[in-house]
Amino acid sequence: MSHPVGPLPVPAPPVELAMTTAAPRWHAYHQATAPLPATMLAWPFHGAGLQSLGVHGRPVVEPVPACGPAEVLVRVDALGLCASDAKMVRMGQDYPLFFPRDFQADPARLGHEAAMTVVQVGARWQHAYFPGQRLGVQANVYAGGERAIFGVNIPGAMAQYVLLDERVLAGDAGSYVFPVPDALTYVDIALLEPWACVDVAYTPVRRLELKPGGHLWLRGRPGDATPYTLDPPLCSATVVLADVPPSLADWVHGQPVTIVEDTDAAFDDIILLDPQAAAVVAAAADRLAIHGTLTLVTPTPLDGPVPVDVGRLHYDHLAYLGYPGPDIAAAYGPARNRSDLRPGGVALIVGAGGTLGRMHTQRALQMADGPRAVVVTNRGLPRLHSLVHDFGPLAAAAGRQLVAVSPTAEPGRLAAEVQRLTQGRGCDDVVVVVPDAATMEESTAYLAPDGLLVVFAGVPAGTRAHLPLHHVALHAAQFTGTSGSTVPDELRVLDKIMAGALSPSRSLAAIGGMHAMAAGLQAVMEHAFPGKVVIFPQLPDLPLLPLDDLPQALPGADALLGPAGAWSAAAEATLFQRWL
Repeated sequence: MSHPVGPLPVPAPPVELAMTTAAPRWHAYHQATAPLPATMLAWPFHGAGLQSLGVHGRPVVEPVPACGPAEVLVRVDALGLCASDAKMVRMGQDYPLFFPRDFQADPARLGHEAAMTVVQVGARWQHAYFPGQRLGVQANVYAGGERAIFGVNIPGAMAQYVLLDERVLAGDAGSYVFPVPDALTYVDIALLEPWACVDVAYTPVRRLELKPGGHLWLRGRPGDATPYTLDPPLCSATVVLADVPPSLADWVHGQPVTIVEDTDAAFDDIILLDPQAAAVVAAAADRLAIHGTLTLVTPTPLDGPVPVDVGRLHYDHLAYLGYPGPDIAAAYGPARNRSDLRPGGVALIVGAGGTLGRMHTQRALQMADGPRAVVVTNRGLPRLHSLVHDFGPLAAAAGRQLVAVSPTAEPGRLAAEVQRLTQGRGCDDVVVVVPDAATMEESTAYLAPDGLLVVFAGVPAGTRAHLPLHHVALHAAQFTGTSGSTVPDELRVLDKIMAGALSPSRSLAAIGGMHAMAAGLQAVMEHAFPGKVVIFPQLPDLPLLPLDDLPQALPGADALLGPAGAWSAAAEATLFQRWL
């Protein structure tokens, strides 16, 4: 039975401990050769606000779980605290991804951004895992066709040890944990998941072709005699035809498809021929299935911007494609539908001062063939100054301009900077990290006609923003949104780290030990730090510390940190040597 830990004083770090004395203990820890304790600390969540995390604001003591034959027991070395964790704590039982449960009788355990080390392996898994093996994890688990998220309805990493069961080890997509190199810091591994969510925003997640076996709506305009063409064969299974020019309708009837009447069913693909009215496009977009495509074929602008459901654009991976015509097939494929930032272009990141905005900024600056200029905005000046301090040297080293603007404190300057940098053409890329439809809508004013708009911040489905969608047909503009990530996405980020093309630990703003978990979550909820908070569960008494204050716990840390005070392997190793 678990019981709360009593109040413990935070001891002064043993600074007198010689490095040579501490190193063997650190080596034993890092290689997972230290004896396994009988008990551990954990933070159960009882489902009703921050006061329901732990017991009386403290972690509880529980037995270290016994490893069954189909399980793997891992030690949690680092845990990134996520805005989603804060959202779960704030919403409690109303959080939509919690399965119905009695939180008092069956508390949840949060935490999904984890660096872990294998300590015990059940008989079934001894061919795949071994003690001392370091692992990353993907939280978005599917098992038996059902979604069961690690750190939501699968017990997560707000504990010193975690049992991984078959849902995680052998789910629908295989294993949701994966080995990582020993050379990486625990912080790097813990931040793989949020970095994958950022990186995937620039990958072709949208479907860019008609869906084989899908349901297609081909809608024309009465009186339009344009000789449209579409390369055979047509791969859809069923097609609804409405006001399609006779020559194209005849061609469709000759394809291996079934012509059906319109019903209330959602469409995998919709093709609009010369739609002219924004209202027509908006109504069609509302009928798209998840991962659906809406293709505009028109040589002329619509009568106005389209009220797009930006919540669905973000969460449902919809694709808005287009071409002037008459060749419909030219709208499809990656050549016309760019996903990443334009090489040598100008990128605008709206809301760059927060944790995820900083990640987008860092990625743009570290791209091998990235934009020549990155314009970042934030309402408050302190975070803007922090961003310039932390990433200005990175921009200079890459030979790129970093321009920081506060629209609140400097009205009119953003438009002037975009005019100066683009000669009035507009930004090649606009990334919006602010969960506000009005901001997304306003940001399109700075977008070039052939630009890419990335809607990164999620808003509820049904939230609309007016976007100039006809630009996808006339100029190959792109309007995209993504949410979440997968194991391959994390592995792609891992490859970039190992190649020296990305440094996730630059995102770190504060660290703490197990007893600092609640304070760390409160800091995330209050946006107290301009970057990520990472907890080291095996260092229970380490207080919550911004990196600027790290010398309090680690004298001489200034010399161990990387450029602009960034986290480093030397700082992490020394911290563990002195605080274990």
